Amino acid sequence: MPPSRDEELAQLRVRPDNVHLFRGYGPLVVGAVLFVLVVLLAPTVAPERVVEEPVGGTTTTTIAVVTTTTPAGDDATTTTAAP
Repeated sequence: MPPSRDEELAQLRVRPDNVHLFRGYGPLVVGAVLFVLVVLLAPTVAPERVVEEPVGGTTTTTIAVVTTTTPAGDDATTTTAAP
């Protein structure tokens, strides 16, 4: 004898057991854990470099001052060539 209509519907309504870890949210949990690890372990600011000058040393920086003057009666005109 074939099952009745109510028995067939009862079999369809039975929920299967969910055997997934975290009810299917496993990849989301793993992603969140990896994100937290990256935030905690990866530096967000480059390490600071401290450059020190030698103690008692002299600096050898030379500053050259160049001045250019034009005579008062000289008209400075520039010409540009066509490309």
